[in-house]
Amino acid sequence: MKDIRNAKNESAERTIDLIPLLKALLKKMWLIVLVGVLTGLAVFFITKVVVKPTYRSGFTAYVNNKQSQQSTDYLTSSDVSASKQLVQTYKNILTSNTILMASAKSISVEQPYETLKLKVSTEIQDETEIIAIYVVDTDPKFAFEYAEAISQTAPQYMAEIVEGSSMKIIDYPVYNELRYQPSYVRFLIVGALIGALLVAVWIIIRYFMDDTITNEEDLESKFDIPILGVIPDIIKSTEKGREYSDYEYGTATQTSESKNEKK
Repeated sequence: MKDIRNAKNESAERTIDLIPLLKALLKKMWLIVLVGVLTGLAVFFITKVVVKPTYRSGFTAYVNNKQSQQSTDYLTSSDVSASKQLVQTYKNILTSNTILMASAKSISVEQPYETLKLKVSTEIQDETEIIAIYVVDTDPKFAFEYAEAISQTAPQYMAEIVEGSSMKIIDYPVYNELRYQPSYVRFLIVGALIGALLVAVWIIIRYFMDDTITNEEDLESKFDIPILGVIPDIIKSTEKGREYSDYEYGTATQTSESKNEKK
């Protein structure tokens, strides 16, 4: 029982110790908010000047484990399962050297395969037989033209590479001038949070490194000694333009002049 009570008391003491820390943070809240706003704005403007905006264009296609000219009256569950397994193969082949370079050649684009591969991404939609292919580039015209070239080149090559399968385009690429990346609002928020967090950490470090004794509780907690008594300070100090309360802790001698002033 004693151990349980001691544990509860220690837990209560730790909880109470957080109150001065929270007060220190609230006291400097204006600084936390100010630095957060300034840091967010700085990151926003740096991102807008340094990072070039990119644009995305793409298309979606349906992958089938049957050839396009092969007619069927219905699809069985095994056909659907085979098509889903085939999608992963299509995803890897669509970014291969053969298809990307052939698509670039069809629009007279001369860029190395490594550069083109960084601009193309594939995505299987909701574990279905539908696959999306996207092209991201700083030039919206190139993103659209290259995505369109892949949509025209890929079905033919895929039917030759993966025999007994077909790829049908669902949605064709659309020219899009809306910025895809970066998200300036996201950079603004992240920058503001980082700035505010750094200031908060700085305040917490200063709080724990501060060994100034301000009241009898500090003496008891830091030196584990009992307080026998407290001498109130009833002199109003005019130094530095501030006044002390009649019950500030400290020692002082009340002069006749201070008594007259108080009267």
